[in-house]
Amino acid sequence: MDHTRRDALVGSALALSVATAGCLDFAAGDGPQGPEGTPATLTCEDDAFVRLGQPFEASIARTLVETDETALELSSEGTTETYGQSLRLVLRNTGDAPAPTRGELAYSLQRETGEGWLDVRGSTTGEAVELPRSEGSIDTSSAYSWDLTLTESGIADAVDDLELAVCPPLGPGTYRFVYWGLVGAPPIGAEFELVG
Repeated sequence: MDHTRRDALVGSALALSVATAGCLDFAAGDGPQGPEGTPATLTCEDDAFVRLGQPFEASIARTLVETDETALELSSEGTTETYGQSLRLVLRNTGDAPAPTRGELAYSLQRETGEGWLDVRGSTTGEAVELPRSEGSIDTSSAYSWDLTLTESGIADAVDDLELAVCPPLGPGTYRFVYWGLVGAPPIGAEFELVG
């Protein structure tokens, strides 16, 4: 191979890698576009959007919840999460008996607002919907785990067969994941700060 052809190939590869890096930087720079801090409420310009309600009234247990039969622990990787990255959580049965549940989808992803905690998700059909529930259990030394991509589509698409959206867009602020599917036990949650 002569030097002219080799230099042209190296130059093309370098140009391609710079162009690719530019695309990655552009995508990574989008960041959260929603309201910052603690908004008064969450408002959506889409008239067909109906926000998911809060299917629990009990106060939220932090990290550990005990029932008459067993104990469960919710863990997350951190208290600060970056937009576009994964929120990873694990709910482990650390006790001596199976824990009956309403399935893995019995969770809320909420944002702190001036009027309280509100789910960031809602129906796009103009009608209220409920998350799917199923009878299940977490056996001793077993777990439920979630890996939620912290983007609007990542959160909405985590529930199959249900038309959900996130509205308004996610913004930097305080959020919490709440698993309310434990039968006979209070909901358990983990708070985190979302940053750009």
